[in-house]
This record gives sequence, structure tokens and C-alpha cells, in this order.
Amino acid sequence: MKLTTILNKLRTQTASLRQAVLLSVCLALALPQGAWAASPTLVNVGVAAKGNHITVSAVLTDSFPEEVLSAIESGVPMTFTFNIELRKDVALWADSLVGSNTVHHTVQYDSLKKVYRFTETGENITRKLMTRKRERYQKMMAMLDDIPLAPLYRLNPNDKYYIRVKADLHIDRFWFPFNYLLFFVPFNEMETTWARSSLLSLDPELEETQEAFNPASAKSNARPPGALKHVIKTFNQ
Repeated sequence: MKLTTILNKLRTQTASLRQAVLLSVCLALALPQGAWAASPTLVNVGVAAKGNHITVSAVLTDSFPEEVLSAIESGVPMTFTFNIELRKDVALWADSLVGSNTVHHTVQYDSLKKVYRFTETGENITRKLMTRKRERYQKMMAMLDDIPLAPLYRLNPNDKYYIRVKADLHIDRFWFPFNYLLFFVPFNEMETTWARSSLLSLDPELEETQEAFNPASAKSNARPPGALKHVIKTFNQ
């Protein structure tokens, strides 16, 4: 009797595994050819001076094809990794890196509580949120908002700089049942090209536009002796 019970359990587990693998194969085979056919792109790369830091904002478009949404709905974690760099523009020479930040956006669907769990991590960044709305988690995943990049003291007003941003997307291939497919099914991933801002420089003299970058200064005209009001000046390319 004990041997029969064990054999029955093994048959049941094998049948369940076959069904899960078959379902995952169908999803994985659909991804390589058309999952990111719309070519995800980073747009609206914006730069500002917030407090004592240079910050950057950007939006990732066309990042949620139906195949990827289906994987998320099944509980598979998805992560966008944003690589952000502040570089000094150097004529006739390699541009030098002034500052950088790597930001990870991860979403995972909790089927028991019917919520999407979103996390944002990076240097000086930690954020966790939950939402029941698909549109909201997609917006949070795709947006960079005032990400700190480098302290202002690293910028020389006589030099010109630019921001560039790149995004990588991957789905956790070791999440069941995708771990059973790792050996023979290539699961598609996405990588955008670098998106670059216009050239910019630090201008400590243009004080009247500072409130756009530091709203707190509008509440009081007082400031410490010798303090500078920095603004970012851009140059169209």
C-alpha cells in the first residue's frame, strides 16, 4: 500500500510539472520574435538642480508587450535596470565620467492579495509601494523621477556636461517554472540604446529662475552668507 501511494504521488507531481513546463514553453517561445517588437525607448530625459545634487528624470516607452504582462500576472518578478551617467563633454578626447547611479525597478504580482508590489532601489534611493491598478505599476516601473546623480560641487561652470540613460529589462528566469526551461528555451530580454540629454552647464548667476529647481527658496529670502543659487543651463544640440 505504501509503495502504491508513493507511485501515485509521483505520477501526480510529474503530470503537474509537464503542464507547467508546456505552458511556459508556449510563453517563452512567443517572446523572442515579438515581445519587444515596438523597440522600447527612453524619452524626455530631463535634468535639474535639486538641493545640492544634479537630478535626472526620464520615461521608458513601449516596455510592456502582452507577453510580458502575462508573465507578470502569473507572479514572475520583472526588473528594469536603469544605468544613468553624468559626463563632461570633452572636445577631441574621450568624455569623462563625473557621476553615476544604477536604479532598479522591480514589480511582482501577489495573487493572494491581488496587489502589485513595486520596489525602487539605487544609491540614496529606497522606495516600496503596493497598488491594485495595472496602469499605476506600469507608470512607476517606466518613470525615473528626480534621481540623484552627483553633487553640484563636482561641476565646473566653465565646462559642459550631458546626461545619458540606458535601460535593461529581465524576467527572473529561475522563477518556477522558468527554471525548468533554462537549458533549452532562450527567454527574451530587452536593452535600450543610450538616450542623451542636451549639453548643459552650471550657472550660479541666474538667480531669478532658481525657484524652478528649489521651491523652498521662495518661502524665505534669507540664506547663509556665501551660499550660491545654482541653476542648470542647457544648450540645444
